[in-house]
Amino acid sequence: MTELWVEKYRPKRVVEVVGNRESVEAFVKWMKQWELGRPPEKRAVLLYGPAGVGKTSLVLAYGKEHGYDVVEVNASDWRDEARVKAVVGESSLQATLEGSTRKIILVDEVDGIAGREDAGGIAALSKIINETRVPLVLVANNPWDPKLAPIREKCLMLEFRRLKKAEVVKRLKEIAEMEGIKVSDVVLEKLAERSEGDLRSAINDFQAITGGREMVDERALEALGSRNRVREIFDALRMIFNAKSVRAARAALEGLEVDLDLVYTWILDNAPEQIPDPEDLAEAFEALARADLILARVNRKQEWKLMRYAIPVMTGGVALARKHKPSGFVKFTFPPRIRFLQATSTERELRRSIAQKIATKLHLSTTKALSQMLPYISFIMVNDGGMGEALARYFEFTPSEINYLKGGKAEEVKVVKARGRTGRRKS
Repeated sequence: MTELWVEKYRPKRVVEVVGNRESVEAFVKWMKQWELGRPPEKRAVLLYGPAGVGKTSLVLAYGKEHGYDVVEVNASDWRDEARVKAVVGESSLQATLEGSTRKIILVDEVDGIAGREDAGGIAALSKIINETRVPLVLVANNPWDPKLAPIREKCLMLEFRRLKKAEVVKRLKEIAEMEGIKVSDVVLEKLAERSEGDLRSAINDFQAITGGREMVDERALEALGSRNRVREIFDALRMIFNAKSVRAARAALEGLEVDLDLVYTWILDNAPEQIPDPEDLAEAFEALARADLILARVNRKQEWKLMRYAIPVMTGGVALARKHKPSGFVKFTFPPRIRFLQATSTERELRRSIAQKIATKLHLSTTKALSQMLPYISFIMVNDGGMGEALARYFEFTPSEINYLKGGKAEEVKVVKARGRTGRRKS
């Protein structure tokens, strides 16, 4: 049976974990306190964030690199307090405070236990955190369920965000080299975009399209279909605008694998249609303004703990502001900004490709090539045929890139790209 690449290439050392360096370093610092025989004040750490961004991989990599036995359990399998004590309680006490037993307890899907009505589990886990003699690591996609409050207060909270496109592409390129697969940067970039920051899904998609081949082109991407999260965000919006309490509105984001900044944009752009009363709308915008200030501080200062305030304000604040509903059904719409980014994706890809070629030849950053050199080269291409041809050869521009630099529009660019591919197949 073919080995899954997500397991085959799972990080074996902490340095191999992709992205989220600040949270990774905080986790390592927390573990060092255990190794020094001085357990930290907060004996449990809660790693939270969307799926596929390295939470579990970090713990397993640290354990392998530093000789820890990682005891892995899944909270969603628990049924009652007795089960929690049996699975986690005994293991957490089987070590001395001097750390003679090198063990890490990894409790995955902690947010799954919050939805259980048999209770007891949260209280038992809270007690275990107080008494544990070994590092206790909890993992969750969304830790903000009110039932998890007793646990959150006792944990070091470390957020893991969606990975950047460049980080995903870099890792896919490394895997391609190790597998001996020839694949273009265009294919890897499209896989990264499709994954939306989820490295695990990007690796799975990459393995799926290779099919044992040593060379992969863009045609292989057609087999993947599309990963569309629009229905999920529509469901979340429906819950937010119809919620009767902050708790209900905040619950709309549980398990929603969409970047929080995009969720904010969806709420902001749909609010005027969903909240017809001017006074209600003004109150909703006031809540969104406060959330925007918090999100700006989070991004500027990297103070991820402030997310716990942004989420209830941008969801619950809007929900409670709507005291009057529309007279009839009002559908949700795509935010113009997202539509604009989708509509201009081809042009942005071309500009980035051109800038990268200029930067390589002239030893500049891609940003400088894009802002400072591309306009001049485009001017020369339009006004000086002979010099323009020489520049095209020097920078190795493709026909579609030449057409764009000469003033071609997005629609024309797409046609040229299609013709270029057809011509290469014929040759």
